[in-house]
Amino acid sequence: MSHLAEVYAKDLGVKIGDPIFYPHFFPITEEKYITIHNDDNIESKNYEYWEEVIIIIKQNFSNLKFVQIGSGKEPKIKNVDKFIKTTSIKQSAFIIEKSLLHLGIDSCPVHIASHLQKPIVAIYGNTYAKTCDPLWGPKSKHVAIEAHRDGKKPCLKLKGKTTDVIKPEEVANKVLKLLGKKEHSRKTFHIGEKYKENFFHIIPDNKYDISSKNIVIRFDLLHKEENTVHLFGKNNVSIVTKNPVGDEILKQENINCINYFSDSFDASFLKRAKEKGVVVRLFCSDEDNLAEERFKFFDYQISLYNEDEKIKLNKSKVDLDNLDFKVKSYTIYMKNSKAYPSLFEANEKNNLDDIFIDLDKLMIYTD
Repeated sequence: MSHLAEVYAKDLGVKIGDPIFYPHFFPITEEKYITIHNDDNIESKNYEYWEEVIIIIKQNFSNLKFVQIGSGKEPKIKNVDKFIKTTSIKQSAFIIEKSLLHLGIDSCPVHIASHLQKPIVAIYGNTYAKTCDPLWGPKSKHVAIEAHRDGKKPCLKLKGKTTDVIKPEEVANKVLKLLGKKEHSRKTFHIGEKYKENFFHIIPDNKYDISSKNIVIRFDLLHKEENTVHLFGKNNVSIVTKNPVGDEILKQENINCINYFSDSFDASFLKRAKEKGVVVRLFCSDEDNLAEERFKFFDYQISLYNEDEKIKLNKSKVDLDNLDFKVKSYTIYMKNSKAYPSLFEANEKNNLDDIFIDLDKLMIYTD
């Protein structure tokens, strides 16, 4: 398959030459840095795990900086040392020219870095890498990482997630190699689809003073309503419960929904919730009762939830036996007046099944 530049050149009847391009001065004080570029406006190119890539690289370069470039509309990548908003491509070029290496998605800065003879690590998801990889400069300094897409062809669309199958250590190790460093030993075994979702799960053993748009009260783990009433005034709250919730909670504002898990549902509770205008989602935990519960509460959509089957399915995805693994998540569990990155750790790592219950929220790796 031809490079896009070759297609354009053929259609226009011209030859591909070196671009005439002059960077414009931009005041930057960093001396030893890597430029990095991402754009979540293009879903199929956006890469979610730059934070992990930066952590791995910095373990080998204690004084190396990461400078994010862009228009300023892109969200700041966590762990970058500076995010520089530039008003022109030529200003970005000046910053790239002074860098040790450029790292980013398939985009204009990759081709600027190519013209400037800079080492490049670029990732590709919605296209074949060879159709738009760096065109100028020594190929030995260019690494194009193409997503495997589970064997599927590229979507060629702006929508759809394609790059997140690329593991962060794969990207980081390509950078380390170009900079003359040894590969890092990290190995990622699993990244859940909901890993980047940022929620606070409150196990109400105490009164927690938290302000967030994404709070989940876990009455299914500890049903103490008196420790939660204060949370509703300034937060958007969802509730997970196995038992009916009292009127003091139902009359609160800012309840997104109540997720009610039970073998059989309490009709009185559902009536009270409906009168209060509270949305309740029903999950039947007993398959033998499912048909009867659907008949009794025909005006609700009732889903089957089998925790044992969920654990069994997730165990088939990730083998953690005899593995000294680490867990990371953007979801925070509050328990014992402390914050934990997983239910597994909140429960003092006593039950490995907690990992498989929350598998879609977790990154699991060895380091």
